Amino acid sequence: MTETPTLAGPEVQVRSVVSSLSDVNPEGLTEAQRVAAVSALEALKGAAAAAQARLTAAAVVDREALGEDSRSVRADLALARRCSPALADQHVGVAKALVGEMPLTMGALERGEISERRAMIVVRETACLSVEHRAEVDRRLAPTIANLGDKALAGAARRAGAALDAESLAERNRRAVASRRVSVRAAADGMAWLSILGPMKEIIGAHVALLGEEGRRNVIDPDLPADEWEAAAAAARADTRGKGAWLADRALELLSGRAKGQPQQVEVSLVMTDQVLLPAAFGGNAPGDDVAVIPGWGPIPGAEARAHIAALLDHSDTELTNGANGVNRGGDSGDAGAFGWLRRLFTDPTGRDLVALDSKRRLFHGGLRRFLELRDPTCRVPWCDAPAIQADHVHAVHDGGATTGANAGGLCKRHNLVKEEPGWHMNVESTGLDGTGTHRIRIQTPTGRIHDATAPPILGEGWSPPTIIGDEFEPPQDPFPEGYLPDELPPIELLRAPDEPMLDPPDDWFVQDDAMWVA
Repeated sequence: MTETPTLAGPEVQVRSVVSSLSDVNPEGLTEAQRVAAVSALEALKGAAAAAQARLTAAAVVDREALGEDSRSVRADLALARRCSPALADQHVGVAKALVGEMPLTMGALERGEISERRAMIVVRETACLSVEHRAEVDRRLAPTIANLGDKALAGAARRAGAALDAESLAERNRRAVASRRVSVRAAADGMAWLSILGPMKEIIGAHVALLGEEGRRNVIDPDLPADEWEAAAAAARADTRGKGAWLADRALELLSGRAKGQPQQVEVSLVMTDQVLLPAAFGGNAPGDDVAVIPGWGPIPGAEARAHIAALLDHSDTELTNGANGVNRGGDSGDAGAFGWLRRLFTDPTGRDLVALDSKRRLFHGGLRRFLELRDPTCRVPWCDAPAIQADHVHAVHDGGATTGANAGGLCKRHNLVKEEPGWHMNVESTGLDGTGTHRIRIQTPTGRIHDATAPPILGEGWSPPTIIGDEFEPPQDPFPEGYLPDELPPIELLRAPDEPMLDPPDDWFVQDDAMWVA
């Protein structure tokens, strides 16, 4: 939920235009009229972006002119634009360049001749130029800027800038080399991208080396003894991976230092219901919502999660402790094998919100932090998708705030700093632990705008509660209701470590040390 102060000034005019767009009706129009309306709306988007740029630049420049830190107003602008702080910073940089240094590009945006994306391209490709040279590129591109595609416009801006200042191009390349890095981002279908940004010759050299090794993967030494040669040939025939799959597998093996078949020594949390984990204990049928979730990454099929756990069981060092809802896979880089744990997660009766979890798991401490990481995998500030790397006291400790799950919020480093700026206020509106609703934090910005930040469902955004038809389904009202879980779970019981018994929840849940019973 987002609340705004009373409408005033240009906001009234803008919102009236937004409201009038709902009256645009395609019925009764010719095809030519519909296409013309689409073109006019595209121009409107450009003009709106130009107005946003003027307002954004003024807000930041005024704050900086006073010698003040602009982080607070930038964070407020990010919430206003419903985007992440990093993207808001890009918008601020583009706005300041368009308003102060590139009037002709700004004019094309105001007239709706180019989109905000095209304006951002021109600003980005001239970032290394002086103010004078940037203005000259602006003048040179003006006649054709409305007719160029994205790639052509980027190339034209780079070429014009290089002609004016070749050293700026060299400086840009030097800065690019200094920014080399490795990053990971989620992909669809339980996959992820591992990206390496580096100098072209180094990247191409590494790729060529991989291609060369792939080309030799089925080459067998003719001098091998007959039995070894036959075994090698059989192994080559059994490897049916395509070229792309083999290259990916080999690159990951080399980067992680693993031998073939050796498990990864990292922790990956899988959150699922007991029925998804052990369908055999529930009549042998997987539930309709046969999905597990990797917090912060997204859903994967339940069958894939079960296969992942089964693979862990193939390693002798694996142990699975008694549990039902959560699975952690981890280990220390010095271990010979992988370790696996099952840990019970207790939700509210609807199954949406995490309220507690088992406290005991050997080798790791800080159960309250783990609770928070599971509940808030990404920053709780709306539209910020950054990982929640810092555990924050919503009600500050120095002001009497308690270290509890109710008073905790996962934030990115940036928002944890911004919330301490003057004018920012955060309050817990709902604890999410007493059955009265989801954990909700109310954020008030220095400009008076109010945003509500609710914790995501423990099983991921997009989750929906089980369908209730009449009185056929009654959600459990207690973490261990009579008959809710099977009396015996043989697969778990056989794998349970002898010194980690099933934990019974205390009558009065509380947070103490590493205990995770949260009232």
